[in-house]
Amino acid sequence: MFSVVIPLYNKAEYIGNCINAILKQTYSNFEIVIVNDGSTDSSANIVESISDKRIRLINQLNAGVSAARNRGVEEAAYDIVAFCDADDIWEPNHLEILAELAIRYPECGVYATSYYTRKNNHAPTLPHVYGQFPFDGNCGILSNYYKIASGTEFPIQMSSLSVRKKYMKEIGGFPVGIRRAEDIITIARLFAVCDFAYSRIPTTTYFLIYGGKESRPFLKDNPLDIEFDNLLTTASGRKDTRLFVSSWYKRRMVAAIYAKDFRTASKMFAKSIFTFPWQTKIYTSLIATLFSIASGIDLYSINKKLKR
Repeated sequence: MFSVVIPLYNKAEYIGNCINAILKQTYSNFEIVIVNDGSTDSSANIVESISDKRIRLINQLNAGVSAARNRGVEEAAYDIVAFCDADDIWEPNHLEILAELAIRYPECGVYATSYYTRKNNHAPTLPHVYGQFPFDGNCGILSNYYKIASGTEFPIQMSSLSVRKKYMKEIGGFPVGIRRAEDIITIARLFAVCDFAYSRIPTTTYFLIYGGKESRPFLKDNPLDIEFDNLLTTASGRKDTRLFVSSWYKRRMVAAIYAKDFRTASKMFAKSIFTFPWQTKIYTSLIATLFSIASGIDLYSINKKLKR
């Protein structure tokens, strides 16, 4: 059975659709643990209006998405926790495919799928990942996660992820107080301690929403820099760890350029090169970012055309 954990904060416009999509799963052995992280809108009321004995609503004072997810993991009744953000949607076969992965690869700690990204009114798109998958067919062990995740987009998104509880405890859960990329570092930490089973079948839709996931400010001093550097030690036994950490600083460089903090951008460029000197994408990312600013074309569209 699965425990589905949904962190909820002021998502009244979306939470109903999110829950209804989960309730339509072809695999029905699950509970839904919704952690209301101090919402000030009608989100909690909408949850309470949906009658299903599998739903549990937990209210807490606002402490951030990481604290909400950690609370959900603590409250989860079952071994495997599947995450879903309140503004994302699952396909009806999502849990069914995760269950198939868990049965086929019981030695793994993470079970995940591909996903669609939908931005505004654009058609949904699949992630363009860096490198080749290490298996034939639709599913297998994602043994090169760090390499695959070193491109522009990631093979796994939070709403397509499930994990055995013991591994969440082993890494200390989600980093509380982090304002952005808490999911990226958490998944990276998990890969340091367990294997990933993965399906290339997209079973979730990740919505990029202006005023939400795209409105977080650039942090000049990001505490996650230290956490990514720590991966060089904690995940030293994995392939392409340096490439992955270098790609983090590449992303930080891009964000700094958009924030017009060119001093920090230069610092991030240097750290990326120092961490992995053969990271050629640092140069193409720099050129694409500068072209985006000069042309007015958003970087998301440019990267899609480049399929990076």
